[in-house]
Formats: sequence, structure tokens, C-alpha cells
Amino acid sequence: MAEPGTPTVTWAERMELLKDSAQQRVLHAPMPTAAMEQLIADGKADALGRFEGSPVRYMDRWWRPDGLGWVALDEAASAELDLHAERYHAATAATASVRPPAVADAEHGQTPPARPEAGAA
Repeated sequence: MAEPGTPTVTWAERMELLKDSAQQRVLHAPMPTAAMEQLIADGKADALGRFEGSPVRYMDRWWRPDGLGWVALDEAASAELDLHAERYHAATAATASVRPPAVADAEHGQTPPARPEAGAA
């Protein structure tokens, strides 16, 4: 029985508070490199790109590699990186659809013009 003046907390609300508490502990401790690699392999975390040091999105935050493993960025930094990530994905999508002229010519049965070798006069 709740004491007078004390709000009654439901079981679901208690579970949500515990979840939030556990999430905060995870976000404030370095994650081992092997654990992050497994999350990426399982599709539970997403790397921004395929380059060394690429940040990873997991648990609604961006994570960066650190000497101790992976550390979560704070909410403000994660929100800012979300904006940059959108721009990065748009740029990589735009450049992925552009093919070099030699490839496009070869697909149409045309051979690109011969280029003299470097240093040839």
C-alpha cells in the first residue's frame, strides 16, 4: 500500500525506469571492440561507412572507437552527427550512381580513345 501523498508507480513504469537505468550504465561505459564488431555483424549496430574509425550508431547514439573500446557520444554530439550522416549517405548514394565514362562507353560497345603512355612524346 502506498503512503499518503506518494504517487503509485505501476509495474510497467518500474520496468521502464530499470530499462532506462541499465541503458544509462551501458552508454557511460566503454564497450569492448569485439562486442561492437559482433553487434555490427548481427545488424544491431550500423557503421556510418566502410573506413577506419567510422562511427557506429547503436542504442540511438553514435559511438566512436577509443583506446579502451567504443564510447558513446552524448546526445548533442549524436544529434549533430545524425545531420552529418544524412549528408554523407546522400553524397555516397549520388556518387555510387555515377559511372566513369570508360565503363559507360564499354557498356554501349564503344571503346574509349587510346591514351598515350606517360612520358611518350
